[in-house]
Amino acid sequence: MLLFFVMTCISAALSYNKMEAITAIEIKMSFFIFPYLFFCFEWPLQLLKRCVISFVSGSFFACILLLTRAAFYTFQGEEGRFFYTLFSVLIHPSYFAMYLILALIFVILFYREWFKGQKTIIYSSYFFTLIFIVSIFLCSSKMGLIGLFIGVPITLMYKWKIKLNLRSITILTMGMILTVCVAAKIFPGSFERLSSLGALSNKTIDKTSSESTTVRILIWEQALNIIKNNFLLGTGVGDANDKLYNAYKENGLTGALEHHLNAHSQYFQSFIGMGAIGFVILLFLTLGKMINAFWKKNFLLFVFSLLIILNFSVESMLQTAAGVLFFAFFFCLFNVTDSKKLLSE
Repeated sequence: MLLFFVMTCISAALSYNKMEAITAIEIKMSFFIFPYLFFCFEWPLQLLKRCVISFVSGSFFACILLLTRAAFYTFQGEEGRFFYTLFSVLIHPSYFAMYLILALIFVILFYREWFKGQKTIIYSSYFFTLIFIVSIFLCSSKMGLIGLFIGVPITLMYKWKIKLNLRSITILTMGMILTVCVAAKIFPGSFERLSSLGALSNKTIDKTSSESTTVRILIWEQALNIIKNNFLLGTGVGDANDKLYNAYKENGLTGALEHHLNAHSQYFQSFIGMGAIGFVILLFLTLGKMINAFWKKNFLLFVFSLLIILNFSVESMLQTAAGVLFFAFFFCLFNVTDSKKLLSE
């Protein structure tokens, strides 16, 4: 993390657009601060547990706020308030869905064990689970739904110590199919957004489009061209978006240019800005850490890294404070503790 921050500073110093460069350093400060706080001090286990509970509670109250707000506007006659960006007005739906998936994993793993004998809290945790799942569907983030359908079954298998055999795979598969069928009836808008993934095979893409899946394909084509010309050191983090905007303009990507879209993939974004060196560091922080966590049987770090890889693939999440803070905090937290330690007395 410190190396990634240092590379960001060096890349920023070499950038022409100094305002963007300074912003990049400011946003990435968590990569410097959180490692210092977590790895230079020993934190009591009870305090780490409170961090988890606070995150779950904060996520729950955010959901209640958004559901109440959406209901209020719906009763006023405004449509669509329970869908995508009109629902998740606090942060981007993809980010919020990612937060909620992690909160849901926390509830599944810890609440029954932490609050044994406290029936009110245990019953409340069931309500939390329902609210989180409903809110994830209302966010209608494609990667959020994919993360839900991958992360939760893996967590349940780990929680119940389910071994992969024909019987368990059949039960899980049938359960997933049933859940998807029911959810598709209740949340048709969410699954309509998933259907746009079919554009991946479409060879005649409208360059004026701003539809999220379509525009990503166009953006990634331009990103690859920029990477080829700036392979080793990149363009500089301050100039990465400017290079993209110029490519959009030259190639008629009016939809992407109008909305000033970034690379919509943190891997592409880092490769453009910091070159192969920054890209390799990011791979170590994500894919490398997931493999390491699997080898060391640190489930929380493994499932967190999996969620991060999924979301980093389609969103430039380290370009915003909402993404950087989430990644840096929980990356450090899960490196100093794991689910077994958190479940200990």
